[in-house]
Amino acid sequence: MSTWMKKRFESVGVTQYPVGEHLPAVQQRFGGTVILALDVSGSMSGGPLRDAVAGGQRFITEALEGNYAVGVVLWHHDVAARLAPCHDRRLLQGFLGAAHSTGGTNVVPALRYCGSVLEPLTGDRVIALFGDGDLGSPQEAKRVAGEIAATGIRIITLGLGHDSASHLDVISTEELAAPRVASAETLAEDIAGLRSGLLRRVR
Repeated sequence: MSTWMKKRFESVGVTQYPVGEHLPAVQQRFGGTVILALDVSGSMSGGPLRDAVAGGQRFITEALEGNYAVGVVLWHHDVAARLAPCHDRRLLQGFLGAAHSTGGTNVVPALRYCGSVLEPLTGDRVIALFGDGDLGSPQEAKRVAGEIAATGIRIITLGLGHDSASHLDVISTEELAAPRVASAETLAEDIAGLRSGLLRRVR
C-alpha cells in the first residue's frame, strides 16, 4: 500500500521570503502614484478646512495601503504648498495637518505642477482634486487638463456643493453619471471617499 499521501511537504512561508529585485515592478502593476490636491483658498477657512484635512488624512492612509505613493498639493490661486509623492504616512499627514486657508482660486498652477511630477512616472498616475469653488480660468484649466490626460494621467474631482462639482467635473477624466459632490456635513467622508477613484478595473 502506497504511503506517499502521508509525506509532509514544507516550505518557507511567502511572507518570509526575501524581497526580490522585481518587487517594484509588481507593486507598480497593482498600485501607482496619486497626488491629493486640496483647495485651501480663503473660502475654506474654519470648519471646511478642518474637515478637508481630516478626510485627506484618511485618504492618505488608504491610498498607501493600496500601494500608491502619495503626494500632496495645497492650492489656491497658486500652489500654496507641496510635498512630493512618498510612502511616509507620518510625513504626509503632518504636512497636510499644517494647512491653512488664504488666497483666491485658480486651479491651473496646481494642475501644471501635478502633471509635471506624474508625467515621467509609470504605473497608475492620478490627480485627486478637491475644490469648493470654480476653476478660476475655465478655458485654461480645460486646456491644461486635456494635455495632462493625453499623457495617460487620470484626474478625479470632488466639489463642495453641486455648483463647484459641476465646475470641476469639466477637467475630470472619469466617466460618471454625475459629478462627485461633497456636502458640508459629510466633507471629511467625501474626501476620504476619493479612494474609490483609485480602484481600477482589470482589463
